[in-house]
Amino acid sequence: MEKITSKDNSSIKEVRKFKEKKYRTANKKFLVEGFRFVEEAVKSNFYIEELFISEEALERFYGYDFKCKIKEYTKVYSLEDKLFKTLTNTESPQGILAVARYKDIELKAKDGFYILADKVQDPGNMGTIIRSAHASGALGVILTKRTVDVYNDKTLRSTMGSIFHIPIIEDTDLSITKTLKDNGFKVLVSSLEESHDFYDINLNKNIIICVGNEGRGISDEILNLSDEKFKIPMPGKAESLNVAVAASIMMFERVRQNLKKVDNSI
Repeated sequence: MEKITSKDNSSIKEVRKFKEKKYRTANKKFLVEGFRFVEEAVKSNFYIEELFISEEALERFYGYDFKCKIKEYTKVYSLEDKLFKTLTNTESPQGILAVARYKDIELKAKDGFYILADKVQDPGNMGTIIRSAHASGALGVILTKRTVDVYNDKTLRSTMGSIFHIPIIEDTDLSITKTLKDNGFKVLVSSLEESHDFYDINLNKNIIICVGNEGRGISDEILNLSDEKFKIPMPGKAESLNVAVAASIMMFERVRQNLKKVDNSI
């Protein structure tokens, strides 16, 4: 473990840049903070370039069982607490930070479903969608252009580590969605204007479940690709559901139908 003492160290200067989206995007790297989150990163198959540990957190670091899973190529540094705090986004950092590379995703021909987030802007909503997609067994999360950056610290924290366990697919020109559609995936769109009840739809097929922007809903580009439009019935007086709640309801209805299908076949 190498010790860094200067704020002018090249590694320190480089890591600070990754607080900004333009540097994350250009270098395809992002920051991971906190012991639980770093543990998820280290145990995953993401490439972890560097680990930075404050002197105050060294004892806790040595006590963690994930230490033995750190790859040989990962550079590990210790640094004074004051210097460490210049790297973090949180007010009360836990004393550990990792630099991870974006992961290249290769789509594979599998049966199942994707969730598509169309211009979703709130980091908490996006993180919850990713977490629910992981929990419900989705094949991946597709992001359209102008969807919130999933690698900013607020979104990452909201995923609770699920970001390391489910493919995140950026589809800026919708070519990936169109390719999936050409290969038999049906595009299902949630729309408040529709009268078609979501619970009447058979979800036991290859599908892409689409949810839209918090204020404007689904874009025309996605509507034009849709095979079925529907709405989630709301017998109460609320005008709409939170997008992350709606996405979770739909993903787990797929799970329910799939489980029911299995039960009926026994």
